[in-house]
Amino acid sequence: MKYMAPFVNKLNLIIGLLFLTSNTLGYAQEVIVDVNPDQLITSSTSSYTIDMDDNGTVEFLFRVQEMSGDTVLGGQPSTYVGASAILGALNGQPAGVNDNSIFTLTNFAEGEIVSSANEFGVDTSYSLGINLLIDAGIGIFPYLYGSFLGANNAFLGVSFESEGNTHYGWIELSVSSGSDSIIIHSYGYNQSVEQPVDVGGLGAVPAQVLNDINVWSNYETLFVEINSNLIGGLYKIISADGKAYYSGKFSSIINELNPKDLPRGVYTLIIDSDKDPGMKRFYIP
Repeated sequence: MKYMAPFVNKLNLIIGLLFLTSNTLGYAQEVIVDVNPDQLITSSTSSYTIDMDDNGTVEFLFRVQEMSGDTVLGGQPSTYVGASAILGALNGQPAGVNDNSIFTLTNFAEGEIVSSANEFGVDTSYSLGINLLIDAGIGIFPYLYGSFLGANNAFLGVSFESEGNTHYGWIELSVSSGSDSIIIHSYGYNQSVEQPVDVGGLGAVPAQVLNDINVWSNYETLFVEINSNLIGGLYKIISADGKAYYSGKFSSIINELNPKDLPRGVYTLIIDSDKDPGMKRFYIP
């Protein structure tokens, strides 16, 4: 990587910004829907559907199913009873990891990114959580499965198509430890086509470019100079392909960060502040 003295770096930063367009970043286009009141789903309620962009096409369905029946455990005839929290992927795809042909849903932390870098499932039904008690005659054994089993206010990453274009989003949900209930809290997506999205809404800031913020670097340090109104605000620094390099909270007017060998390219400083949220694009030459 090539580093320059602060003065030259600032100059190159300004020159780089002259060639940027508003399409470089899609975070300011995030739409968030607060499900109020939260939607509770059990085996005795109707299933709950989500139309991510409200265009008349349902992408995801949530339901709870009571389970009981006969099986064989270690060659021993057995019975089981319990419940399963189920995600139906009707016209969308959930994010996860495919390991040895087994696709496991990813439980995202708030602030993580959903983008084209993630894997997405192609099935129409997934288990958010399963909790069964299996009676094998010689004892009762629990069977627990699912990335969201017992999770509170967790985030499911998703992708979906609208008018032939791919969008990335997330759904905030809770699944009981017994897998007998699901609660949908909120969901969101990036209106900008093929643009990454921060789960939980950290990137949902007004389309306001903060021109009074300076970003520059020298050989060892990345400097972010802010105004006093932003002290205490949360921030992220994200590359054009959606990779997060930094996240934290501003503690002073001039903040010093380790560059971590940032590759050359365009980055965006995203600020989530109650007083003055916004974003600042900058260029590392």
